[in-house]
Amino acid sequence: MAVAGRYKIAFGLEFAMGLLHDLNRRDPVGLHRFLWSNHLAYAQTYEIQKRFGSANINPTRHILFRNMTAHLRARGLDPARDVQSVFEVGCSMGYLLRHVETEVFPSATTLHGIDIDDYAIQTGSAHLSSLQSRVRLFAADMESAEDILSRCKYNLVLCCGVLMYVNEAIAEKVVRAMFTGADRLVGLICLAPPRHGWCGVREYDGAFIHDVDRMIRRAGGSVVSSDWVDTSVSGSSPSHVILAEPGATTR
Repeated sequence: MAVAGRYKIAFGLEFAMGLLHDLNRRDPVGLHRFLWSNHLAYAQTYEIQKRFGSANINPTRHILFRNMTAHLRARGLDPARDVQSVFEVGCSMGYLLRHVETEVFPSATTLHGIDIDDYAIQTGSAHLSSLQSRVRLFAADMESAEDILSRCKYNLVLCCGVLMYVNEAIAEKVVRAMFTGADRLVGLICLAPPRHGWCGVREYDGAFIHDVDRMIRRAGGSVVSSDWVDTSVSGSSPSHVILAEPGATTR
């Protein structure tokens, strides 16, 4: 009986993984949306003790924040006093927004984020509330950023490690929304194209590699800096850390 039980479990797992592999091949966006919205697979690594705190933040994010603060100073602005609002697309539990609040832009009184992972939003919100944080998180698909950012302006808009889960059409829509809603800077971290510039879908995990620089230009923005960060620093895949300004027509 125990052997039969193990066989059923193994068969069930094999069948489920087969379905996921088929979905990844046919509809990688649908697969990523399913996993994130149900807090499965890679989403399960997003827990309070593993994500909050400066030491837990990926080095590529620290690079982005250094670039942001340096650029603001070059524009005659004080990052500690002159940033009032930040919006993040794909905020998970809000750990980056919390880091921004305490370590990078302490003057920010409006710190908002959206994410499709309802578990992460609820867990993060409860933790942030216990810290009396100003960060506010909302459960929403990244495509809803267009509606939000068309009505509200933020000094800075962030999107870190998120565009890899959507196709080019959705990614371009999100990038356009970010430049609509930002009045100073947009910060993006995405999968870096290989040195020869290939973009498309990675076969083994269904992740998307985009030409984000081109999307920024189409959105009316201009790239301030674009750092190619290899695996030894990012800890995973090579990444692009991109800082951009909205154009005059989008401000």
